[in-house]
Amino acid sequence: MFQYLKRLRKKSKIKKIKQSIDVIITNEIIEEAHQRVMKTDNYGKENDLITDAFIKFPFNTELAVVAMKIGLIDITNSTNISRYKSKISAVELAECIISIKNIDERIKAGDPEVVNEIARSNGKINLFSFASKYCCYHNKNVYEKDDYSILDTILKDSLPRYFDDITTGEIKKWQNSFNYKEYNNYITRKLDELDITLEFRKRNFDHFIWFNNR
Repeated sequence: MFQYLKRLRKKSKIKKIKQSIDVIITNEIIEEAHQRVMKTDNYGKENDLITDAFIKFPFNTELAVVAMKIGLIDITNSTNISRYKSKISAVELAECIISIKNIDERIKAGDPEVVNEIARSNGKINLFSFASKYCCYHNKNVYEKDDYSILDTILKDSLPRYFDDITTGEIKKWQNSFNYKEYNNYITRKLDELDITLEFRKRNFDHFIWFNNR
């Protein structure tokens, strides 16, 4: 892997942006990490399972269907919702999601405020990470779009290692203030600066960060 990175550094003509880690993030490096993730026995197969489930059950109108998708994301992505039953149940969260006006049309359009509305849930717990994944999986798998960036602990802790214009504290502020738009815009801006042009670049960038920092 390290020899591969060295060769890319020599060949790459992309201007390097200021980073904390001496790695030039390119289309090739992201694509390689994505392919490796997809070949793993756990994450790759689980991703296929999520894709199939969301294609078969795309809408957020039926309680049982939404609860099923919540459970699937929770188990495969370790969002820990099952640990917070004293604050919110799967049924209550499903009811919160169903109650969001025009949720399916808004996720299709990439509306960032949907993440915040799901994250606020019943007002007793902040589900920012889960909400970003719930919208991302729908947006990509159902509508074949790439409007949402996932936020989880690995990204929150790792992004400042790659980019010196962000801190974990700043990311936490966006999370605590339900400001998903700023976080998503930040990821978009960094990918633009890096000239990342891959299809589903946000989703694959998440795979790159996860694969190298898990």
